[in-house]
Amino acid sequence: MKLPFHKILSPFLKPYFRHTRLFCQHPTFSASILYTYFYGVLGLIISIHDLKKHFGEIQVDGKLSLNFRDAMIVHDIKVIVSSIGLVQYVCLLMGCFTENPGLLLPHLAGQLIAVSLKIANVFLFLKQMKLRSFGILGNKLTAIFVMAFNWLQEFCVFRQYLCICDL
Repeated sequence: MKLPFHKILSPFLKPYFRHTRLFCQHPTFSASILYTYFYGVLGLIISIHDLKKHFGEIQVDGKLSLNFRDAMIVHDIKVIVSSIGLVQYVCLLMGCFTENPGLLLPHLAGQLIAVSLKIANVFLFLKQMKLRSFGILGNKLTAIFVMAFNWLQEFCVFRQYLCICDL
């Protein structure tokens, strides 16, 4: 069975297959599967809660003012983001449960994009940084560290389920 996008993923993954095995054998990543299950269930619960919260957020009263339209756009974006998170966490859990590395790809890609955007946000924040902003910078760096750690744990699960024949 070939991975989706195997022609794109193979040149990046195949040359480093042995190096990633050594990296994922580090004791920090020894419980990657259990961590990913916990992380996936927690993310699924939060996504379901957010989706339920956003569905009951705005009451329609029949007025179509500019503020109402803006509020509806923000509401719709929140619902879309929560739905995408729900799909990503379901794919993550199903990928772990069925040991199918292809189902881990949506969440891996989404988290990689999120981490990249957070890092870009920090660089933009550094440009406008003032002395009082060190606390905010610390919070942003902590969030980036946790997201990157989660991504690495998930990547090690992906690597463990990946067979050389998938590439």
